[in-house]
Amino acid sequence: MPRTERPLDSVDSELGGFAADLRKLRDKAGKPSYRALASRAHYSAATLSDAAGGKKLPSLAVTLAYVKACDGDVREWEQRWRAIAAPPDPTGEAPYVGLKAFQKEDADRFFGREKLTAKLVELTSARPFVGVFGASGSGKSSLLRAGLLPRLTNSLIFTPGVQPLDECAVRLAQLTGHSAVVLRAELADPLALGLLVRQYYEDLVLVIDQFEEVFTVCGPEQRDWFVQALVNAPHVVIGVRADFFGHIGRHPELVEALDGAQLLVGPMSTDELRRAITEPAQHVGAAVETALVTRLVADVAGQPAALPLVQHALVETWHRRRGMTLSLVGYEEAGGVEHAIARTAEVVYDQLTEDQRHTARMIFLRLIALGEGTEDTKRRTTRDGLDAEVLEHLANARLVTVTEQHAELTHEALIRSWPRLRDWIAEDREALRVHHQLTEAAAGWDGDRDLLYKGVRLAQAGELDPASLTEPERAFLTASQADGRRRARRAKIVVSALSVLVLLLAGTVVFAMDKAREVSRQRDLAVAGVAAADARRLALLSTDTGEAIRLALAAYRVAPDNTTRDHLLSVDASARRDRFLQGVSFSPLLKTRGGRFFMDSDRMVFATNLWDLRNREVVPRLRLTGRVEAVSDDDRRVVATTEEGVVLLDTSDPAQPRKLALISSTPIHVTADSTLSRFVGVVSIRPGVPTVWTYDGSGGMRATEVPGEGQVKDMRLSPDGRTLVVQRFGPGVVELWRFDGETLRRAGENTIPGLWDDSYFSPDNRFLLLIDTATGTARVWDVADPAQPVDWAEFPVPPRTGLTVTFAQDSSQVLIGTDRSAHVRSLKNRHEPVSLAAFENFPQDVSAFDYWPAKEGFVAVTADAVWPLRTDVEKVAKALCLGGPQLSDEDWAKHFPDIERVPVC
Repeated sequence: MPRTERPLDSVDSELGGFAADLRKLRDKAGKPSYRALASRAHYSAATLSDAAGGKKLPSLAVTLAYVKACDGDVREWEQRWRAIAAPPDPTGEAPYVGLKAFQKEDADRFFGREKLTAKLVELTSARPFVGVFGASGSGKSSLLRAGLLPRLTNSLIFTPGVQPLDECAVRLAQLTGHSAVVLRAELADPLALGLLVRQYYEDLVLVIDQFEEVFTVCGPEQRDWFVQALVNAPHVVIGVRADFFGHIGRHPELVEALDGAQLLVGPMSTDELRRAITEPAQHVGAAVETALVTRLVADVAGQPAALPLVQHALVETWHRRRGMTLSLVGYEEAGGVEHAIARTAEVVYDQLTEDQRHTARMIFLRLIALGEGTEDTKRRTTRDGLDAEVLEHLANARLVTVTEQHAELTHEALIRSWPRLRDWIAEDREALRVHHQLTEAAAGWDGDRDLLYKGVRLAQAGELDPASLTEPERAFLTASQADGRRRARRAKIVVSALSVLVLLLAGTVVFAMDKAREVSRQRDLAVAGVAAADARRLALLSTDTGEAIRLALAAYRVAPDNTTRDHLLSVDASARRDRFLQGVSFSPLLKTRGGRFFMDSDRMVFATNLWDLRNREVVPRLRLTGRVEAVSDDDRRVVATTEEGVVLLDTSDPAQPRKLALISSTPIHVTADSTLSRFVGVVSIRPGVPTVWTYDGSGGMRATEVPGEGQVKDMRLSPDGRTLVVQRFGPGVVELWRFDGETLRRAGENTIPGLWDDSYFSPDNRFLLLIDTATGTARVWDVADPAQPVDWAEFPVPPRTGLTVTFAQDSSQVLIGTDRSAHVRSLKNRHEPVSLAAFENFPQDVSAFDYWPAKEGFVAVTADAVWPLRTDVEKVAKALCLGGPQLSDEDWAKHFPDIERVPVC
């Protein structure tokens, strides 16, 4: 009998109609089986079946063979195939928005966030003040603009900018028709915003997108005004990047207003991603190959910042479509999610002349707000002084968004995804920070001499490239330098007068000497800090790190403080980084839980590669089908999610992994693991049934359910598999449980108070580290006796999600890492978590941290290198001195003017 065919997804699109007519042709021919057709067409039955499957356009040869086997008109079908496969108009409007956020007018193509939109609408109707939080690129702006706005009767949306007061006045003037100048005067009192809104529109909802700008570009006065104005307005919705959640907590009025009124925008689910990919195309009569949908979902599933990357990749794929079909081939030609943005930016950059490239670099760097414990973000700036021709070129490519007065990056995904821009930022981060401060100072200068730059700030600004400055910045800097010369002349007069007084007053001499020493010390610190920063830049940019080492050592000996220490350790890491990873993997290498393996995923198939980086192996040690969840500390057992379910594997023979036990045939969320070599314990949370799974050594798994009331938020099992940490929603405490043989019991009645986001055990099972991302706090407890936990230490961490925590092998140190930084603290003494080192601004994203005794401590893994992060500064200095690095007298005078030479080694 002829085989039963699957129904077509759609017959309205060109591809769907083409497949449907092929099926009708087969029906007309008597509906022969595909096996019979294969014997006539000389193609396999599977190939012919796929041709009529509607998932992708078959090749011309397959199409004609199919038609000929069914006695169809070959010439007619060839013409029809060529009409569908014709190259598209590259300028045609894509049904995707690319890097831009969805706007209100894009609501008809905003798919995949229907459930979240419904929640937001319901929350907005029930609460007067609502906060929408999510990672950069998660789709907060799109949710607000294309999801919420179309469902509101009256709304006003804007971003705070540098001057939220001016922004409010202008936006309300556009809405009411009144004078912006008059409204600004009225709004000087923050309570007036709520009164004005009630006066004109009783049901008006103020929607504030990118609220984090009040922390990145606003001054304190404007920030306080805006917060007070919003909390007293009748109806407000704010969109905030999740890593600024801790900043929200510094304003009690915001905390109170947002209590119970917060919505978190997380990664899109698989079904949501599929809708976001396929529905916009279907809306315009196009189709997306199933293979492309599967590949895209696999490339971005679980990533919080996937939406703009997917949209941009789809726009580029749209321009490479065949007919009205988006194909996997077109997606790969565009560079995929990972490279599409970078490829677009590089093409635009290559089209510029040499002078225009220099101008484009200055423009991009002006549009970056450097993070302080957070990721770098985009910043809006005025168009004054920006080259109009280059700016228009960047805007046409949708890399930059321009208005009549302002310019900004279209999306922060450009910062993460374009290596050239990341390198520009890393090359001279300190100079970029100084330039941004100069821009803000020049914009706020009204001729007041007291606002001019002085001292170190003037010296730093004076080192900026004059060609990179706008006219207002040059005018401000020139005025500051002129004022500095006047002050210097006055200082000479004062010094002369003081000299006379010193001869008369011996006590004044002593006082002046003390002051001189303090001034000298402050000068040494400033000069050494600049020299150390220069050394770190040299180490990153040059393959010859000798000069950087000499300069960093000298800076540390001149002024041995935390800044010069950290720069010296960073130079050491740059000099000793091992680049054997270059070309090894196309995916980030992530550390597995337990064991020594690192892993990456094969995007083409459901598989994971495991790498032994400690032994510098440039080929994967293991390749497993499925997703690796945990590895035992002897690397011989692996927990993996496969098509069969969650299984425990014996990997003693890397070439032939052997299944030891099936943990669960249905998907479970694995949240923690113990990695003692004799067994692997896996903690999972199923709805209402938190469970600890333990391998019994005979091929079976023992499941121990965790008793207690309240839904479990998170669990963590200690490395020895005996202590279990349980956090539940609601009570705000951490429970400690203990395995007594096979029985799980509460470890006494003591609990650890607080609402914590993440928990981590030290390798020796002694310390439990808890992180609260809302307040940016880490707390360490000694749980050697779980029944009597001891508060050990507390210290600040970056207030953001996605932190990495790695302990030293002896648990005496702990590293807190982000994608661009690492901070190491000592845990040797109670209540004294001393800062040992801070490694800031890695030139590439750090995918993983680990502790390697052979490298004398922690390491960081980037795309192309392993960076050793030594923390004993005196030991490092002694080791670096073995090569006899000494600055020449000329270099000393250049980097340390007016500072007497000191011994370095």
